Amino acid sequence: MALKYTSLKKYYKAEEKYLFLGNGMNQLDNPISWDDLLREVCRKAKVNVERRNKPYQLFFEQISFDIDRNKIVEDNVKKLKQLMGAEALKLQPNPILPAIIATGYYAHFMTTNYDYCIERSLFSLFDQAKGKHLKRPKYSLYRYNKVSDYKVWHIHGECDNGYNGKLTNFPEASILIGFEHYADYLEKIHNLLKDNSGKGLAQLMDNAQENWVHLFFTRDIDIIGFGLDFTETHLWFILNFRARLKRKGAGLLNTIRWIIPEFSVQRQKERIDVLQALGVEILPINAPDGNYAAFYENFKNTLA
Repeated sequence: MALKYTSLKKYYKAEEKYLFLGNGMNQLDNPISWDDLLREVCRKAKVNVERRNKPYQLFFEQISFDIDRNKIVEDNVKKLKQLMGAEALKLQPNPILPAIIATGYYAHFMTTNYDYCIERSLFSLFDQAKGKHLKRPKYSLYRYNKVSDYKVWHIHGECDNGYNGKLTNFPEASILIGFEHYADYLEKIHNLLKDNSGKGLAQLMDNAQENWVHLFFTRDIDIIGFGLDFTETHLWFILNFRARLKRKGAGLLNTIRWIIPEFSVQRQKERIDVLQALGVEILPINAPDGNYAAFYENFKNTLA
């Protein structure tokens, strides 16, 4: 028998579909992996370390400690984020991105990227210092960029947070990469979904500021170009909590889909197994083996 739980049906808006973009589309024109980016950052920071099999979050902490052992770690983190922000600002959108936007299928966007390829696809003269909703310096729960009628949530931070308070001259502060930043972020996400007062999610949502976390319970979201690495604990926590609410009969009407090339299904089997257990739909898109350009093009054609 399902446990009684306050229904979330009234919060669902079918007309506000979201596209969640990872870094995959960027790599069509700029085949730079996270390893490549961190190697370039290490080169510019003049620190000789190798990632090998270390999780990115902990590898970033290692770099932060090794870059200059005469400085406090926070100063080194600032330097590294500034280097990463400078690299991300160089990126321009691949033509497939504005083509997907032009289908009109998606009302708004989320991304784990720090760059402004989505915004530049919506408006070529986008100014990253303007149009921000709630200028928060470090954490990206409530900040989004407004471009025309579109909202663009940079859930892992962005090159320019638009903030000019006590963290002035550090627009890259929101870039989410280190282990400590991830841990703090997960705590804040947890508090948006569960608290010690005994309130259910519906009550928490009624009293919360607009944020991207609650969208995972109220909007249809298509995830593409994002590997959903198991170290992305904050996202797995959200998906797991959502699945538990569905089991309790919370009236969740939204759909979350992970969109991947058909040629990658076999090697993604472990991740697919977990996602399907958590109620995430898998949408394989046919494309020639290894041809990611065809994958994105064929995905776009499903939206027509």
